Amino acid sequence: MSFYNLPLLTADGGISPALEANSLTFLAGGTIAAGDTVAFDLSQTAANKAAVVVEAPANAGSLVVGVALEAATSGGTVRVATHGYVDSADVETGVVAGQGLFVGTTAGRLAGLQNAATSTQAAFISAPVVGNAAPQNTPHGLGVIPDLVMAIPQNLTGGAFVVTAGAHTSTNAIFTVTTGEAYTVVAIRFAASTKQLGAGGNGAVAVAMSNEAANKAAVFVLGRIGA
Repeated sequence: MSFYNLPLLTADGGISPALEANSLTFLAGGTIAAGDTVAFDLSQTAANKAAVVVEAPANAGSLVVGVALEAATSGGTVRVATHGYVDSADVETGVVAGQGLFVGTTAGRLAGLQNAATSTQAAFISAPVVGNAAPQNTPHGLGVIPDLVMAIPQNLTGGAFVVTAGAHTSTNAIFTVTTGEAYTVVAIRFAASTKQLGAGGNGAVAVAMSNEAANKAAVFVLGRIGA
C-alpha cells in the first residue's frame, strides 16, 4: 500500500491542486445552471447514458454525478466536479456547515441530511377494531400520513378476512374490513433521516463546508466517479 504526502497549501497560501475539484466534461441533456447538482440521463441509449447529464431530479440517489461548474444548454458541454471542493453549489435553505448533503425534493439542489437526534420515528398500535364492510377511520396521532400502515387480523370468527386500504391521512388510518372480523391498526412514521438516506441511495453525495446563504454554499463533493 502506498501513501503520498501532498501539501495542502501552496507556497503563496492558495489551495493545493490536491484539494481542488476534480472534474469531467459531459454533454448536457437540458438546461443546467452553474452550481446545480447533475445526474446521469437514463433516457439516453447505449453508452450515452454515461455521457449525458441533466439537472438531478428530486431524490436522484445513486444517479448523481457531481456539481456543475458552469452553465450549459441542451446539446452543449458542461464541466462537472465529481470530487473535491466547490465554492458555490445550489443548496436548500438552512443547510449548515458540516451537514451531509444529497439531492432532496428540489431538482438540482442539495439538501441537508437531518441529524437522527432531531428526527424522530414513531409508531401507533390501536385497540381492536371490528369491521363493518365499510371504510373505518382509526385516529393514529402521528401528525403526518404514515409511511407504513397495516391491518392485522385478530380472533377470526368466520375464517375470512378481506381488507381494503383507503387513502390514509395525517389524522386517520382507513380500512374496510369484513363485517364482524376484528383487526388491529399499526401505523409507523419513519424518521426523516431514515427516509433521506433511502432517497440518497448510497448516502451523502457531498458535505457542506459553509452555511447556506441565498441558497448557495461551499461544498466538498464526495468522490462520485473517477476523474
